Amino acid sequence: MGEEQLRSAVDAAMLPIVASLGPAGVVSAHWLPDRAGEPVVWVRVRDEASRVAVESYAWVLPQVQIILTRLAVPPEMVMRLRMEVTSAEAEDRLFEG
Repeated sequence: MGEEQLRSAVDAAMLPIVASLGPAGVVSAHWLPDRAGEPVVWVRVRDEASRVAVESYAWVLPQVQIILTRLAVPPEMVMRLRMEVTSAEAEDRLFEG
């Protein structure tokens, strides 16, 4: 899979990921590989309580992996995927003080 095809598949997956995780409090998602180039999906929730809850749900990562697989992200990349959860509340605190 070429870089452009991968980018397109990943971009197409973000809206269904947010829609499927919305009931758990997820308001946005994006793909940002880590410094080593490993795949990471970042999801954002409103507050820290929601972040803790989403991180505790065992079904979140498999749900994201299923969506990415259905949208043609290569299986070897999907299996290496890491999830990170951030909150608007924590992001707002970065700019305080």
